Amino acid sequence: MELLELENVKKYFPVKENHFLKAVDDVSFSVNEAEVFGLVGESGCGKSTLGKLVLKLIGPTAGKILFDGIDILQAKGQELSKIRRGLQIIFQDPLASLNPRMRILDAVGEGLIVNNIVSGVEVKDRVAQLLEKVGLGADSLFKYPHEFSGGQRQRICIARALAVNPKMIVADEPLSALDVSIQAQMINLLEGLQKDSGLAFLFISHNLPAIKHFSDRVAVMYLGKIVEMSGTEGLFKDPMHPYTEALLSAVPKPEVGGKAGRIILEGDVPSPVHIPPGCPFHPRCHKRFGPCDTIVPVYQEAKKNRWVSCHLW
Repeated sequence: MELLELENVKKYFPVKENHFLKAVDDVSFSVNEAEVFGLVGESGCGKSTLGKLVLKLIGPTAGKILFDGIDILQAKGQELSKIRRGLQIIFQDPLASLNPRMRILDAVGEGLIVNNIVSGVEVKDRVAQLLEKVGLGADSLFKYPHEFSGGQRQRICIARALAVNPKMIVADEPLSALDVSIQAQMINLLEGLQKDSGLAFLFISHNLPAIKHFSDRVAVMYLGKIVEMSGTEGLFKDPMHPYTEALLSAVPKPEVGGKAGRIILEGDVPSPVHIPPGCPFHPRCHKRFGPCDTIVPVYQEAKKNRWVSCHLW
């Protein structure tokens, strides 16, 4: 059953008269209950902006967003509070997302009190349980964020997101501020929580191995648009869009007696203010041909449950 639905969502930021930065441009997809939906792409492609739109941290220029059957953009009062409780976020920078003046007990327990889940002495017990679930001891309750390592702070942020028993978590680059060894621990933690609690995730990252390991389906973004969407196994085994192919080729693959097959893209990512005519990817594409320069490709189902925006299909 679909838990989150996006229909033709756009977010344009005005930069000067009659010029707009198209951060998110006509994006549609859905996330099912207990599903991990990965969103991948280069920095600046619109991934985090899309996450903020889903959470109503910013408003869209156009489009429709439904969570659990409720229109997020129209929701107010108790209806919006219900959405806020059911849809939580893990931010990219754990230190910046924690109030340095709040003890961990207060930071994690705040959601419990505001949503009337528990009160009084029960808050301390509940927060201790949450910290234990993410691998931290009860001795963390009365400490402050600066007393923890980056990985521990991210665990606290995960505990805070879990506190209100959400149905879905938007994880916005939750690994990028962590060391590689800690990233593996964090992915295992998120995977265990997802299986135990049946949580759905919108997992935003440019970490392709993490996306492959954790996601059920993956969408690839480029210049504000989704250019390919597929089940994880199909996308990593047989990418359909040349951009996806180039991204996957950048992942280090130790090989003996041969080349790694890296695809080097030409030039830089075009400005989202001045998007090229035709296929937005064509100035950098290693497979471009005739229509790519002038005709915008249709985003369509090229194979069963596999969607792509490319003239090759």
